[in-house]
Amino acid sequence: MPGYNLWPSDELRQLRADFPDYLIFELHSEQWRPTFIATHTPPAVQGAADVVRADDAEALRTKLSRQPSTCPHPRREGEQS
Repeated sequence: MPGYNLWPSDELRQLRADFPDYLIFELHSEQWRPTFIATHTPPAVQGAADVVRADDAEALRTKLSRQPSTCPHPRREGEQS
């Protein structure tokens, strides 16, 4: 059985920083394929999914960026309002 990694990757830490409305974690199958899971934290935001799942970090980022949020996400270089 593979060990449990107590230190999240930089990618996972960045997702957590960018989407504070969610508890985000990464699980692995027996073949070590990742699955990223985000669960919404209270208070619930109308229209936001309670659980979001994706096969990789970028897919999760895309899905979460489409969810309603209680706080604004930081702007990245080149993004327009």
